Amino acid sequence: MTAGGGCAQGPRLFEEIRVIDRELGGPDLSSGTASRRAFLVGAAAAAFTGSAIPASAQSAVSGSASDSASGVDWSGLTKTLHGSLTLPGSSGFGSAASLFDPRFDGSSPAAVVAAADAADVVSALQFAAANHLPVAARGGGHSYVGASAHSGALVVDTRALNSVTLSGDLATMGAGAGLYPALSVLDAAGRSLPVGTCPTVGLTGLTVGGGIGVDSRQYGATCDRLVSAQLVLPGGQLVEVSPQSDPDRFWALQGAGGGLGIVTALTFQTCPSASKDIVRLSIPVGDPVKVLTGWAAWSATAERTSWANLTVRADSGGIAIDGLIVCSAGAGAATVVALGAATATTPTVLDSTTYTSLDAVLSLGGGSPDEPRTVRIAGSDVLPALDTATATSIVTVMQACARAGLPGRVLLDPLTGALSDPAPDATAFPWRRHAAMLQWIVESPQDLGAARAWIGTAHTAVASTSAGGYVNYIEPDTSVDRYYAANATRVRLQHNRADPTNSLYWGPSV
Repeated sequence: MTAGGGCAQGPRLFEEIRVIDRELGGPDLSSGTASRRAFLVGAAAAAFTGSAIPASAQSAVSGSASDSASGVDWSGLTKTLHGSLTLPGSSGFGSAASLFDPRFDGSSPAAVVAAADAADVVSALQFAAANHLPVAARGGGHSYVGASAHSGALVVDTRALNSVTLSGDLATMGAGAGLYPALSVLDAAGRSLPVGTCPTVGLTGLTVGGGIGVDSRQYGATCDRLVSAQLVLPGGQLVEVSPQSDPDRFWALQGAGGGLGIVTALTFQTCPSASKDIVRLSIPVGDPVKVLTGWAAWSATAERTSWANLTVRADSGGIAIDGLIVCSAGAGAATVVALGAATATTPTVLDSTTYTSLDAVLSLGGGSPDEPRTVRIAGSDVLPALDTATATSIVTVMQACARAGLPGRVLLDPLTGALSDPAPDATAFPWRRHAAMLQWIVESPQDLGAARAWIGTAHTAVASTSAGGYVNYIEPDTSVDRYYAANATRVRLQHNRADPTNSLYWGPSV
């Protein structure tokens, strides 16, 4: 997973930002007319006004109708629920309204429904529609903008809908299934799915945003394995969605499903589980630009059973580059040699271990099925190609981060192999003809505004080649155009069809 530490030195970082902006041809932020710094810090402040929401397992109602700032009479909803309703002012509301990121602990949703079944989701959305309440869906609770606990919204927590059943190669999962528990059930039957690396992420959010990870070069995105879904529309209608029953809505669920409704179940075409070699590397940084471009060249042609990413991180002595290889059992040593040749380096192997499929999930997730709550400021860029100029910009940004003492890093994940098999418009997830995804991360910063400003500068550094961003790494105040490129118009059409009043909070502006 990720590692953070150190302190952000705000003024020092902003001076680095001014310098690097000038190097990249941007405005001099020291001038009175430049507003970019103010914009970035303002965007950071906007990011911290989001909300949060895990629902408590209390029966009936916690709090009372008068506890809700909206003044809504909640009694009609509580009579229909098999799960629970938690209102502001109750002892359990803080827990019910907490997300993975502690930044959003101060959020103030109108109420939290802990759904026990799909019928509860229907009841909650019908009640919200009748009372003109905004709605937010809560699964894994990992949204970078706190979307699953939007202030003033009725939060529908689906974590209790966590069943996993197998029928042949098809797996049907409740909307609340988490990554590691779901894979545990599949692994017992010799099956798996291409997913991300955080064991506590919800599979629904991962899927409806696309879903990339260490198996994506072999099996595609998580959304590529989706066969059908059960969805409650914002008005409260329960529908089955598949390529046969509703191809347009199904298309949108594959990467842009966050605002279509609240998913209650998903059916996937699984893939075989298999043992893997996981190799962790330290890569010499004598020529960091060559390391980045060489990695991209290797990724474009490597066997689909091999995956590798790079992490360029701020280090006390400048920057450091870490490598992570995940490949077929027994292929680790040869893959290290091939990657070393491509990057013109001799990497130091820090660890090389063969894991079972499920143990590999734990290893990639930090060794535990749980992960401590963490403040994480992040953003993303998608690169059609990683050429020398772009690699130089990435290295320059990271060197500035190191000089400023900010605990920042950038992850470079491949978008090659099976991810490129579908046409760019085959699913809402559009990144099918691209080389790499960059995820800019600052973990546990003391100066949140400085962290967001640095990420803004990183975007500027690669703006000439960036095609957009990845919606599962969503940032505040962004639109669907950034995350869906040429597919954005069709995404808007489907979202307006499903939610013409924009009642379901998702994150990106439609």
